[in-house]
Amino acid sequence: MEWIRTHAPGAASPRNGILAILAGVFLLSFSDALVKLAGDGFSLAQLILIRSFFAGCLLAALMAVTRRPGTPFFDVSPWVWLRSLSLAAMWLCYYAALPLMSFALAAACYYTAPVWIALLSHLTGAERIGWLRAGGIAVALGGVVLALNPAGSSLGIEVLLPLAAAFFYALAAIITRHRCARENPLAMALNLNVVLLGLSVIGLIVLALLPLGDRGFTTGLWPQLDGDQWMLAAGLGALLAIIAALVAYAYSSASASIIGVFDNGYLVFAALWSLTLFGTAPSGTEMAGLALIAIGAALASIKPRLLAKLTRFPAKHRALAGQTPVIAGERAGLSKRPVARDHKGNRVATDRRSHRT
Repeated sequence: MEWIRTHAPGAASPRNGILAILAGVFLLSFSDALVKLAGDGFSLAQLILIRSFFAGCLLAALMAVTRRPGTPFFDVSPWVWLRSLSLAAMWLCYYAALPLMSFALAAACYYTAPVWIALLSHLTGAERIGWLRAGGIAVALGGVVLALNPAGSSLGIEVLLPLAAAFFYALAAIITRHRCARENPLAMALNLNVVLLGLSVIGLIVLALLPLGDRGFTTGLWPQLDGDQWMLAAGLGALLAIIAALVAYAYSSASASIIGVFDNGYLVFAALWSLTLFGTAPSGTEMAGLALIAIGAALASIKPRLLAKLTRFPAKHRALAGQTPVIAGERAGLSKRPVARDHKGNRVATDRRSHRT
């Protein structure tokens, strides 16, 4: 979900894009589950640094092979840097939340991102929300409340972390959609890992200067790692590079509105990993909340143009309703002669001489 692009005109097959996004969110959810599962052996800054180093190396190698001769290797706009900072904040907030709550619940809060995207688009004047998207926002928020179950839950302020992650992702999505549509997706992915590397180094320096007693996953420095943990961190970096390529391909192969719906498959996979890896099956209330969030996010992802296409009456329906179809030239007043139509609204042949002046 980190590399939204606008739909490329003339893209090949929506089916390929759907398969790519499903594979991408499957691997992404598995990667995040591994972070939660093995997080006790790492610190947050350490894990981000090692993972981004390996992912950055793979992406740089891929760019070196695929880029055209003479093109700049790492030439991106300031908007790409701002996007990367937003996504880095998203990663840090989300990973900091994973040890504090169930994986399925953290994913549910995180996947309120389409709601934030719709709201930010409306506030910036980029897109109007409309009644359907507003309903989707309401449904998703209701799902969050249902999944969190404030009356019977022991969760506190930590629930704000995945919600903040969703907000930062939405901010990055808005920047990507309106300012980075022409940027190279591989260059953006590489830039993201460079920013994550820099922030993790700064974070380690700052944490080393702070007199903290109990250093857990979030505030730890550099725990000693064994060979298996180094292999895991390298594998997470490789997964991140593969996910970047899959998601970039998905959003360039089909409409973002279509891909965005299947992007919510992360919630299904998160519930699966929560059950199989952690043995914590979501309760009935949480499952209902997850379903509402997925439905609301799908509705909030629908763009006004797509909604207009879905609700537009076909020409034959307009004819049955007594509305004569109007072709573009006639609507613009460009018709050179009157156009005769039968009772069904179809054109009929006429004698041109009878219309001469």
